[in-house]
Amino acid sequence: MENEYEVIIIGGGVIGTSLLYMLSEFTDIDNILLIEKNGIGNGSSGSWNNSQTLHVGDIETNYNTDKIIETRTASHLILKYTKQIKKQNSGDLIKPVQKMVLGVGSEEVDEIIKRYDDKFISLFPKIKVINASEILKVEPYVIKGRSKDEKIIAAYSEDGHMVNFGMLASSFVKSSFKNKKRIKVILKEETIDVERKNNKYVIKTDKSSYNGRFIVFAAGGYSLYFAKKLGYGKELSMLSVGGNFYYSKNVIKGKVYRVQKGGIPFAAVHADVDIADKKITRYGPTVNIVPFLEHSNIMSTYKYIKALGLDKETVESLINITEDKDIQHIIEKNLIYSIPDLGKYYFLKEEVNKIVPSLKYNDIKFYKKGGGIRPQIIDKKMRRLILGVVDLRGDGIEFSMAPSPGASSCLKEALKYTLSATEYLDKKFYKEKFMQLFCDNEAEYKLLIKKQRH
Repeated sequence: MENEYEVIIIGGGVIGTSLLYMLSEFTDIDNILLIEKNGIGNGSSGSWNNSQTLHVGDIETNYNTDKIIETRTASHLILKYTKQIKKQNSGDLIKPVQKMVLGVGSEEVDEIIKRYDDKFISLFPKIKVINASEILKVEPYVIKGRSKDEKIIAAYSEDGHMVNFGMLASSFVKSSFKNKKRIKVILKEETIDVERKNNKYVIKTDKSSYNGRFIVFAAGGYSLYFAKKLGYGKELSMLSVGGNFYYSKNVIKGKVYRVQKGGIPFAAVHADVDIADKKITRYGPTVNIVPFLEHSNIMSTYKYIKALGLDKETVESLINITEDKDIQHIIEKNLIYSIPDLGKYYFLKEEVNKIVPSLKYNDIKFYKKGGGIRPQIIDKKMRRLILGVVDLRGDGIEFSMAPSPGASSCLKEALKYTLSATEYLDKKFYKEKFMQLFCDNEAEYKLLIKKQRH
C-alpha cells in the first residue's frame, strides 16, 4: 500500500542516514522511508555546527578507559567506510590531520604527564608527549608570542582525522540508493505527531501521513519530545546546549584541544583548521543553555519545554547540576562570552589566547550563522546529567539522542538500531557481510554490539 513502510527514520543527520545505509546494505528489509524537515546533513551534522573531529579517545582527557575503547572502536567504522567509498569521489568528506591536547600552566602540565604514561600510550602508540620546542615545530602559532616562563606541554599525534559530517550523511544516502530496494527520502517535510494504531505507527507530517512497523527517531532533542508524547522517557529531562564558534585567518595546522576535566559534558574550547575552508582557524564551541531545540529557531521553544518537563524532579535536578563548581564556572564565563564586544574580548583572553597567544581583538570574528544544538539528557531520578548517547527503546520504536561525540559513533549506533529492527520485524541481518567490511574479528563485533540502554 502507498505510504506503508517496514521502517521509518525521522531525521536526516549523520545518525539517521547511517541507519538508512545500514538497513539497505546489511538486511533484507526492503521498504524504508527517511523523513527530514530540512536538508540531509544540514542540522547538527553541518560542517559549521560541530567541530568536525573524528573522536577516538586519545586527546579527550575527560574519557575513562572504557569510554576510550568504546569510542575508538566506533570511530574506526567511519574510517573503514570512507576507505571503501573513495571511488565515489568523496572529496573533502574526511582528511588526515595532526592533533594535540595542550596543557597550559603547572596543573594542566602535571595532568598530561600523569595521564599519558606508558599504559595509555600502549592504547595509542602514535601519540607522544612533546615540550615547547617540539610544539614550535608542529604548531608554531601555539608558541609564538607566549611567555617563556609559562609552562606548556602537549600530547601530540599525526594520526587524526577531520570529517565533514554533513557530507558523510549525504554519502550514506547515496550508498543506500545503490541497493535495489524501495527506499524513499523525503526532505523539507516536518514531523508533527506520532501515534500507535493497529500494531503500527502513524507518522504525521505537515504535508502527509505515513504508516510504519518499526520507527527510529534520530532527531536530536526532538526525539525526547516525541518519546514523551508516547509515554516514554518520563524519567528524563533535557538541557539544550548551543555551541558557537569564532574564527581567524588560518594559524593552526591541525587540531589543538585543551585539557578537560572528567564528568563534564561540555567540550573545552579548542582550535581547528576548517575542513571546508582552509583559509581559517575556528575556535569553540562556546556553551550556551538555550530554550529551543535547534539553532536560532524560536518556534521550537514550545517543544523544548515539553521535552524539558517542568516538574519538581526537573527543577531539583537543575539545581543539583548547577551546584557543581566546574559547571557553574563554565556557565558563568559563557554568559560573559555572550555579551556583545565585551564577550569577544574575554573569549579571546580566556580561551583563544591560551591556544594562540599572538591573536588580537580584531583578529577574530564571530560566526553568526553557525553553531549546533546538542541535547544534554538529565536523569531526574539520579538528579544528574547523563554523559554520552542516550536512547529509549519501546515496542517497535526507538529514540536516539546523541550529544558529542555521537557523530563519531554514528555507524555503531546504526548497527544497534539495525539489530533491533531485524529482530522486531523477523528479518535477516547479514552479519558475515558486515564483519567482512567492518570487523577484524568476532571480539571486535561483540564490542560493537555491547551497549547499555537507558
